[in-house]
Amino acid sequence: MKRILLVTLTFLFLTACATPVEEAAAPEFDIRGKWTYTMTASDGNTYDEGTITFSGQPQAGTYQQVNFYQITYEGTYTVNGNSLQLSGHETWQGTISDANTIRGPWERDGASGFFTANR
Repeated sequence: MKRILLVTLTFLFLTACATPVEEAAAPEFDIRGKWTYTMTASDGNTYDEGTITFSGQPQAGTYQQVNFYQITYEGTYTVNGNSLQLSGHETWQGTISDANTIRGPWERDGASGFFTANR
């Protein structure tokens, strides 16, 4: 009897303590493809501009960024709902406003600012 009570109490305790795992929200927009971008530094000057191409799945994949000087950088991206996280040469944390616009802050080696990307 004590064993059944102990098992029951343990089960109830573990059930009450269980935290539901939140799944990532499905991407609101499919960003795959080629975009043009402009990165503005915190002082208001243009820091960089060029193209960025997203490949993979709508929720995650790789990117290839080609800047004004034709230097190519690569990294990974994830999309959660309308939020973009880009990691690699730079870090971008953007909001996907619509199917053709992404905006948000960026950071690289102590420099920072805001970017806009358009299709």
